[in-house]
Amino acid sequence: MNPLRFLLVSACLCAVPPVFADEQAPDTTPGPDIDRTSERVLLDACGYLRAAGHFSVNVEASYEDVLTSGTRVEYHRQASVVLDRPNHLRIDSESDKGRRSFFYDGKTLTVYRPDQGVYATAPAPDTIDAMIDAVEARGITMPASDLLLNHPCEALGEHLQTGTYAGLHYLDGGWYHHLLLSSDAVDVQLWVAQGEAPVIRKLVIIYTTKPGEPQYRALLNDWSFTPAIDSATFTFTPPADARKVAFRDAGTTEGGAQ
Repeated sequence: MNPLRFLLVSACLCAVPPVFADEQAPDTTPGPDIDRTSERVLLDACGYLRAAGHFSVNVEASYEDVLTSGTRVEYHRQASVVLDRPNHLRIDSESDKGRRSFFYDGKTLTVYRPDQGVYATAPAPDTIDAMIDAVEARGITMPASDLLLNHPCEALGEHLQTGTYAGLHYLDGGWYHHLLLSSDAVDVQLWVAQGEAPVIRKLVIIYTTKPGEPQYRALLNDWSFTPAIDSATFTFTPPADARKVAFRDAGTTEGGAQ
């Protein structure tokens, strides 16, 4: 589970009373120090995504590598995401590593690299959550994977240490709830929309335990909860000149921060 997922999970848990508390010894471990407004905004954002049967969003991300010399190298990625719960997903992305598309139909995952004219397929679990875990175990990073889970705030997590509401701050023509969160490994800032659709519009993650404290930033634009979906959206039809290759072995990584 990656850092943002831990933070979202922990924020939700801190609002849930313990079950059978009268049968347990008192827990003297200090809990997360999160103010009520931050807690409410996080719960609203998690609940809204959890309730969405389908959505689409565009992601513009940048991420850093910090060289041994201390020099920062920044990379960029753009991705378009279409999700249809519980088990259909399409991601088209472009980054310094080239273009790449993911097609998941609940049975099979296909990764297509049009720049290289190759694609790979593999049997996949029957839920988005299990598929993402299986893919990441193979060393493949899926853009915005934290936001794609069927239940983004359900799993257990205990890493959130602080949560502060910074107020309403300006972003891209509007005013958004600005949250400052921290764990033992990352500092996170979230900008969450006001109103009936509390979507996350921007996030910044600082990896405080890594050398040089590299950063990850993402803008999430063009959220739609009524996306155009047809039978071909999640189905890969290989071009005539495309070549099928073996799927990535477990444990292989791409390099780079994200």
